[in-house]
Amino acid sequence: MTQPIRYHFFRNATAKLTYAGTTFLLDPMLSDKGALPSFAGVAQNPTVDLPTDVATVIADIDAVIVSHMHGDHFDGAAAQALDKSLPVLTPRNGAPSDKSNPDQLTPFIDSLQGHGFTDVTEIGSDTADHITFRGITIRQVFARHGKGKLGELMGGVNGLILSAEGHPTLYWAGDTILDDKGEVAAILAGTKPDVVIAHSGGPVIEALSPDLLLMDAAQTVQFTEHALAANPQARIIAIHMDALDHCFSTRADLQEALQSLDADMRDRVIIPGDGDVVTV
Repeated sequence: MTQPIRYHFFRNATAKLTYAGTTFLLDPMLSDKGALPSFAGVAQNPTVDLPTDVATVIADIDAVIVSHMHGDHFDGAAAQALDKSLPVLTPRNGAPSDKSNPDQLTPFIDSLQGHGFTDVTEIGSDTADHITFRGITIRQVFARHGKGKLGELMGGVNGLILSAEGHPTLYWAGDTILDDKGEVAAILAGTKPDVVIAHSGGPVIEALSPDLLLMDAAQTVQFTEHALAANPQARIIAIHMDALDHCFSTRADLQEALQSLDADMRDRVIIPGDGDVVTV
C-alpha cells in the first residue's frame, strides 16, 4: 500500500522524513541560535533558532541519515541529544581531518562512531552503491560541494535516492552545485524522481573563493527545469536557506528567480518555512 511522503522541515537541512512507513531524521543540526562559529564573518551560526524544542525534533524516529559531517549537517548538540543505539546511515565517503592535506579523508562512519554511535552503516560498499533498510533501497550518487581547491577542502558529499516498491522515488540532492559536467542533471534524467529535495542557499566563503558551494537561486531554477523535464509531475522541495551566515541566496531570492518559469512549473516547487510539514 502506497503511503504519503511526509517531510517535516525544521531548519537548514534538518528534517524528519517519513517514507514507506519509516521515519528518518535527516542531517540534525540542533544547536541554539548563535552557538556555532561563523562561516563568512557575518554572524554566529545558526542564524535562527529551531522552530520547536529538540525533544520534538528527535521524537519518534526510526533512524538517522547524515549526508556528511559538516557542522551545519551534524553538530555536537545532535551527538549529545540522540540515543547512541539508534541506527545511523551515512554515505561511504569522508572529509579531510587536516585541511593542509585534503587528500587524506576521515570516513564519515569513523567520525560518527567517534561520537559514540554503535549502529552506524555505510550506504555504499566495495560491491554496491546502496543498502536496503526496512524494505527501502537507499543509494548514494554523485554530488559536488563546490569547485577547485575549496571544493576539495569541503570533502566528499553525496546525493541519496530512496525507493521502495509501490512508493514514489525520492532524490535528496544534498550539498551540491549544478556541476559543469552535467552529472546532477544526468541523475535526474536517469532516475526520474517523483520528489526532489534541493539545497539552495548559495553559500560562498568570499575570503577563500568566489565560487558557490551549493546551488543558489539561479542554479535551483535550472535544476528544477532538469527535474521537470525528467518527470513533469515531480515535486521539488527547496531548503538550506535563511539559516547560515554564508548562505546568501534566500527564500525570497528563489521565489523571484522562479518567476522565469511558467506557472505550472512554479507550482511544482515548494519552499517550506522552518517548522512546515510537506505531504506528497
